Amino acid sequence: MTRHRVSAKKIQTIAKKEFKELMREKTFILAIIIQLFIASFSTFLVIGLTSFYDPSMLNNIEMEDTNIAVVGLESDEFYQILLQERNIRPYLYNDFQLAYTDFYERNVDAIIVTPAGTADGTGLLNVDIYLPKSEIKATVVSLQLKEPLERYEQSVRDVRTQRLPGYTPIEFNIIKRGIKATSTYFEFIYVALLPLLVFTPAFISGGLIVDFITEEYERKTMDMLLVTPASMLEIVSGKAMLATLIVPLQSFVWMLLLSMNRVEINNSFQILLTVTIVAFILVMASTIISVLFKDRGVAQLIYSLVLIFLFMSSYLFTNSPLNLVTRLSIESIGALESWTWIGIYMSVGIVLYTAMIMAVRHDPHNI
Repeated sequence: MTRHRVSAKKIQTIAKKEFKELMREKTFILAIIIQLFIASFSTFLVIGLTSFYDPSMLNNIEMEDTNIAVVGLESDEFYQILLQERNIRPYLYNDFQLAYTDFYERNVDAIIVTPAGTADGTGLLNVDIYLPKSEIKATVVSLQLKEPLERYEQSVRDVRTQRLPGYTPIEFNIIKRGIKATSTYFEFIYVALLPLLVFTPAFISGGLIVDFITEEYERKTMDMLLVTPASMLEIVSGKAMLATLIVPLQSFVWMLLLSMNRVEINNSFQILLTVTIVAFILVMASTIISVLFKDRGVAQLIYSLVLIFLFMSSYLFTNSPLNLVTRLSIESIGALESWTWIGIYMSVGIVLYTAMIMAVRHDPHNI
């Protein structure tokens, strides 16, 4: 006959037992170490990652002076422009071979061959630039040369356009409204890094509860556990409680490390509450899947498909869990709206918890 009374003490005992076994799982410990590394060195990682797809972000960072070998004459206009740059030290060479020797020996960071003609002439003006093979160094040098190249281009354009017949400059009346776009660094931190970092423990916990439950069926130990005074609902609830409680603990540490990296995070309590509720939802869903299918491979596959669908659809809604954490962290959401959505997610968790109880009580092993 099914035991309907649930003991909190038995649930805690099962949770402690699972925690001791979890601490011996090398895969779980490795996942924790990886997240710890990301949270600890988030500033350096963000700068490195954003520089790959948005090198212009490095313009806001103070860089070392770049040594440039300039092959040309002292009277060349482009050489004079380079002399005015703060982060560039140009060295004039009369022979390309000498400049290349210093470049090869890393005495200079790049080589520039100035145009043979002048702005007053009619021929094409080609500026040849030789950069190092290192992608990072080449990116930095390119960014430092961008502004002087634009200034040189504009000076040549100003001279040569005067010779065009019927040339009249077009005047633009641009109204500056003082609206600035957000920086790539800001977007990466609050839209990508923070939500993914605090929700990763929840994603992992959904997979852990699958292992906790299905291994009992695969090892044929579920029947042995049911011989003990604990009921199946207490056994499953104890495993689910552990999988849920480890999430806010990890997320709190990650948020603390981000704050130590000078990433300001507002509404920390609401963020942790949201993460805990989402973790509870994922754990309940995984528990239902595990009890119904009992096969680890099938259960993990179904959970992964559900997680991918939820993750991909999360950015389609304004107050999805990921977006809600972003809005809470930058204080772009009102208290009433945030608590309303937290209440909605809590209701979803209660519904799934009720469904989990029904799935456990209708399981053939629960006798």
